[in-house]
Order: sequence, then C-alpha cells, then structure tokens
Amino acid sequence: MSLVKIPYILVAMVGLHVTTTAPHPPPLPEERLLSSTVEQLMKQRSGPIIIKTICWSAAFAEILVILASHRPHMSIAQGLLGALALKGTEAKIELSKPFIFGTLLTALGGLIRSMCYRELGRLFTFEVSIRKEHKLVTSGPYAIVRHPGYIGVVLCVIGIIMWHAGSGSWARECGPLDTKIGQGAAIIYLVLVTVITSGLLVRMQSEDQALWEAFGEEWVDWSVRVPYRLIPGVY
Repeated sequence: MSLVKIPYILVAMVGLHVTTTAPHPPPLPEERLLSSTVEQLMKQRSGPIIIKTICWSAAFAEILVILASHRPHMSIAQGLLGALALKGTEAKIELSKPFIFGTLLTALGGLIRSMCYRELGRLFTFEVSIRKEHKLVTSGPYAIVRHPGYIGVVLCVIGIIMWHAGSGSWARECGPLDTKIGQGAAIIYLVLVTVITSGLLVRMQSEDQALWEAFGEEWVDWSVRVPYRLIPGVY
C-alpha cells in the first residue's frame, strides 16, 4: 500500500469540494427565475453538504487506514485498523487504474467549475437567476459550450463513483459497504447525485429559455457561435 495515494485522494476531494460549494450567496427572491419542482430541489443546500460529508468521511477513513498500515505495531494504528479495516484486507488498498482515472475526472470537474466561477463572478449561483446589472458571459469556458459548469458536475460525480466502486479503494476492500451505516451512506449519496445531476440536465433548457428572454439577439448570436450545451461536437 503506497503513501503516494494520499495526495491523489486530497486532489480528488478538493475537486469535489469546489464542485459542490456555492461560490456566492443565493440570489434574492426577486432575481430567481424558475419555481418548478426541479428548481425547488436544486436550491436546497443540504444536498451538497451531505455529499461532502459522506465523501470526506470516506476519504479520511482511507487515508487513516493507509497511514496506520505503515505503522501496524503502534497501538493507535491497531485501533484504527480494527475499526476501519473490517475485513482485515487493508493491504488491498492500492493506486489502481480506476482510482487514478476517477481522480483525474474529479479534479478536471473541479477545475472546470472553478473556471466557471471565475468567469461569471457574482453571476454564478446555484439557482437560475438574472441578477442586477446581469450581462451575458460568452468568454472562457462559455466560448466552448453553453453550460460548462454542468459538465464539471457530471465529471466529478463519475470520478468519485469510479474511485470508491473501483478495486483498491477503502470502500471496496475494507468492508464498510457490508455494514448498515455504509450501505445507507452509499444509497443516500447515489440518490442525491442522481437527483442533482438529472436536475441540472433537465434545467439546461429552462436556463437557455430564460437567457434568451433576457438577452434576445445577443443570446441567439452566442447560441449560433456555441451550438453545444455540454460536449463540443456531441451535445
């Protein structure tokens, strides 16, 4: 089991944290444009908090098991391994290909989100809104696709699942998914990311409509120059 895995874990978690943390306070009620059921779900801040709590907990558990396995004769290490490596298979935690690829996807997702935060500034909110002195931003990642922040979320979700579901992970090798707490956390995580990700994808059309109504020909010109919503040349 290599200590080299720890920096990868931290990089992945920074990507997740950036992706799921709102860069600005919510818009004022009069600035919000949509009131659909999907939008009501999307504006709940508890979902991202729960996701971060579950993922950070799993990440810290994996880091602790890696560190403890390198000092197995210490009493504190034995206690940690007894509590966190339920199958006694901590040696199976490794820098596997699914983990490396998942880490890269998660980091890329976080990078794309941070670029969107920087490009939009205070205009970037987790709710569809037209803020005071709003302008249509068409530069940076928005010159490539119209909803780059959403593909950042999708990449991050896929990356985290590849990490924890893949071989060599603490969740896969050390038995937390055999416990009721672990199973419950996994179900909650999967439900939340499914709801949030599908909600974002459904919301794209409504967001395009709102921007078209607000900016008219300026939005039409942009949509001609940037015809794809998520993936260049595909969709």
